[in-house]
Amino acid sequence: MARILISAVLLYVVFTKIDLTGVRSLVSTSRFGFLLLAVIAFTASQWVSSLRLLIYFHANGFYLNAGSNHALYLLGMFYNFFIPGGIGGDAYKIYVLNRRFGWAVKPLTSSVLNDRLSGLVAIVLLVLTIGVVLLPGIWKLAVLPGIAMTIWIARLVLHKLFPTFGRIFFKSLGYSLVVQMLQLLCVYLMLAAFKATTASLVYFLVFLLSAILSVVSFSGIGVREWLFLQASQRFDFDPEVAVSVALLFSCMTILVSLFGICYQLAGTPLKAMEEVE
Repeated sequence: MARILISAVLLYVVFTKIDLTGVRSLVSTSRFGFLLLAVIAFTASQWVSSLRLLIYFHANGFYLNAGSNHALYLLGMFYNFFIPGGIGGDAYKIYVLNRRFGWAVKPLTSSVLNDRLSGLVAIVLLVLTIGVVLLPGIWKLAVLPGIAMTIWIARLVLHKLFPTFGRIFFKSLGYSLVVQMLQLLCVYLMLAAFKATTASLVYFLVFLLSAILSVVSFSGIGVREWLFLQASQRFDFDPEVAVSVALLFSCMTILVSLFGICYQLAGTPLKAMEEVE
């Protein structure tokens, strides 16, 4: 409930500092084709994200069918959004797989946890990469070793704490980078819809930072909008565009998560793979 309260407070702060009529007008006059492409890019990012989770399940010997895995992933998104304060999406996945197949909770938890950590490493790498472009002069040279150090530390920690996943480190990291780049493409397409792509790299940086800080709010809502508003004031770009991008991204996340309930209502049972090469 604390996370919901934080989201509500931050949204209140944002809405008191911008003209919501201007935001509605901006969205209604935007180029719809780019918004549609943004939805497609975001949806693709969630599909790749579900495949990354499947890699971790398979590494632990949990041979869940790819289609069932994606259905469960969307159900997890739905639980994260529409059942606040109850069982979280990740916990729901673990519960369902344990109940359906009798798979052990501890290795299931490690799979889900490492899936999340892989995404975090990718975000840090992309933040550092953008820093190489945005930072002046000698600071660029300071960032480059940071990229290599991040990969080395992440791989070392994974090898020490979760040796089972050592062999899939780079594969899962590749998937994580694709997920984040598709979401950055989503942000860029929304900016294109508003004809405001000039400061794209700054938007990308703020978006990635909001993904890290999303843990303190309800599914990132509120934090994302507040950070985008603060960035617009710091870097002198249109606050209505900034908040519109953040709000639309939240709406896209909610929209895609609604597909999760379709699987729930259909009652299609989860299936395991009969064999994996």
